[in-house]
Amino acid sequence: MAIARFENLTINNVTSSVSVYGEYTTSISAWFETRGVIQDVTNAMRTSERYREYFDLVNITVNYTPYMKTVVDAQSLYSVTFRGIDWRITDIRESNDKMKVSMICYRNDPDVAI
Repeated sequence: MAIARFENLTINNVTSSVSVYGEYTTSISAWFETRGVIQDVTNAMRTSERYREYFDLVNITVNYTPYMKTVVDAQSLYSVTFRGIDWRITDIRESNDKMKVSMICYRNDPDVAI
């Protein structure tokens, strides 16, 4: 059984746009701060023929609030800042009694040549 702990989190708005030159840009702005239960922090590396790819996963559980309902309804428009790093939401589940929201978040670093 993993140890769960409370940590400070910031929920961010994520907006994507295209510049006048056709470049895709993503901007992240803080929306609100909360505390969540952090579990199962996973740091992993996958090696292909030429590259190493580092990726991390974390399981976050927060209380169900009207703000979190907005995140549940459109998870691709939000991210979580944990340990000063931006984590994107890959899976989100609300409990049947609407008391908790569980999120699996990922951070994918760039590929690094071997």
